[in-house]
Amino acid sequence: METELDIRAVLIADCGMEHTRVTLVDVVETDTYRMVAQEEVPTTVEPPLSDVTIAVREAIAALERTTGRSLLQDGQLRIPQSRDGQGVDAFVATCSAAGSMPVLILAVTEDISAQSARRAVEMLYAVPFRTVSTEQVLREDPLTGGAGTDAWWRNLERLTGGCLLLVGGADGGNVNPARVLARALAEALPPQPARLEQEAAEMGLRVLYAGNRRAREIVKEELGNRVALHFAENVRPRLREEHLLSAHEALSHLYQDLRLHRMAGYEGLRAWSHVPVQLPYMGLQLAARFLAAHHQRQVLALDVGSGATVAVQAHGERCARVVLGHFGLGYGIGRLFAERANRIGRWLPFPISEGDVNDWLLNLALRPRAKPDTLPGLLLQQAAAREAVAAVRERLAEQMPDSYEIVVGSGGGIVRAPRLAQAALILLDGLQPSGVNPTGIVDLYLDRSCLLPSLGALAMVQPDAAACVLLQDGLYHLGPCIVPLGRGKEGALALRLEMEFVNGMRREVEVRWGEVIAIPPYWGNEVHLTVQPARGVSAGTGRRGERLTTRDGDRIRCGVLGLIVDARGRPLSLSQDAAARRKTLRQWLEQFEAYTREEMDSLPRALSSQEAEPSGEE
Repeated sequence: METELDIRAVLIADCGMEHTRVTLVDVVETDTYRMVAQEEVPTTVEPPLSDVTIAVREAIAALERTTGRSLLQDGQLRIPQSRDGQGVDAFVATCSAAGSMPVLILAVTEDISAQSARRAVEMLYAVPFRTVSTEQVLREDPLTGGAGTDAWWRNLERLTGGCLLLVGGADGGNVNPARVLARALAEALPPQPARLEQEAAEMGLRVLYAGNRRAREIVKEELGNRVALHFAENVRPRLREEHLLSAHEALSHLYQDLRLHRMAGYEGLRAWSHVPVQLPYMGLQLAARFLAAHHQRQVLALDVGSGATVAVQAHGERCARVVLGHFGLGYGIGRLFAERANRIGRWLPFPISEGDVNDWLLNLALRPRAKPDTLPGLLLQQAAAREAVAAVRERLAEQMPDSYEIVVGSGGGIVRAPRLAQAALILLDGLQPSGVNPTGIVDLYLDRSCLLPSLGALAMVQPDAAACVLLQDGLYHLGPCIVPLGRGKEGALALRLEMEFVNGMRREVEVRWGEVIAIPPYWGNEVHLTVQPARGVSAGTGRRGERLTTRDGDRIRCGVLGLIVDARGRPLSLSQDAAARRKTLRQWLEQFEAYTREEMDSLPRALSSQEAEPSGEE
């Protein structure tokens, strides 16, 4: 088997719900690993092609044309790389094209064990599409047909390719609640002909029990051979303790069995790969942890894709991850529509009714690969991206405080914005970073090539390559962001900045409340920065009115947008008056140069229907 030293050229395939991306990484003249080229084609997991490897081969063929290298021979990879640079030494793959696994949660209580179960489910590509408590189970008796078509037990029919998660009770506590849930589930199952236990395990409903350990035998007795029963450690062994790892690992195995391994073309992809096919959120987590250790700063990495939205926050040994399955800007628009549709319209700088917003979302659900071809359509897509970011931020805040210093945006929902300023504003509006951290600054980065989710697979065959590509090719620095904290009248002074450049030139800037601006780096990217907040205003972890400076330390490195200052207040205040809100949104978009005045002037000025506009309420 090849060692790490033998592996120089690597192909990385990232098979997503919408696109398949293949990247060639190789050692260049400086004896460092770099991204040589990348190609992207539509994923071919759906009928009529129904084979994910078809898209992989198409992308590799495009790479051959781009690089002039021969990578395939008779439809198979050329391995190892020859002395003249033809072929590659390894192939690795990540895949999220199998979609998200539906999970029905049965919980003793809705406020404690159910929340822990939801968090366990939202650590992988899965959807907790309904949570049912003991109270509902007793009210909706499957033997009497209670609650009609909306009864919880009717959802069992929707669990094709999914599973049921049964939780509740502290370890060693009362076993009766678990007995009630297990018996109700047994009564809800359709009659089945007798069959061997092994056949039941292959064909029956998958049930994962992660509740009171003392009730395991009772659950087993009640459900018998009616289901394929799996066990994990209690997600809530005590009232103030939450243990999710065991349940997450069991759910991950179920996902691979029920979704990934049954995906069209998966066996071919696995046969090519030098290591097991990885899930993209694992690569994103590895990248976040590496960056946190490398920079000794708190890192938040986001991936807003077509089918899912992922966030990972890393700081030292601590790491938290949230995966919102079936929650994206294409194939995952259905869940975003269900949970956030009434909030999307508040980000639009033109008049539009809630009905028109809903129509746009429903059209996207029918045509998930459609791309906006008008300015209003682009603004609608970016408004949906803001809500996807906001939703995953809210979930992540349940696990770790909002005190990150580096933000990395990945996924088509962010990186496909036509202008970098648009991508930065999606991050700022969705996350609303406070800058309350040791440096007082939040650095914004873009993963323009969407490499981060793939780097976990690359690290398994060549860790040095993963580190080099991440640091040299994976990140595009948009700029550091300063957020004054406090409240002031719009137009009143928020803070003064003094920028001293390497050549000795200085520039002073006054920033006023209500503004979000990017100050270009006129005389170089590195500056010493002095921040003087107005009275009653603070920046970072400083006191109100406290002057902060970098003169005694390292210079601040500006990004491609320069130095960003967001003085709009926290949380962002969007007026409930539609006209006032649109005026404010337009002002922000023009100030930040995300859109031009001419583009804003071209937008509709009146509603296309008589329906009311969305409010600015959260």
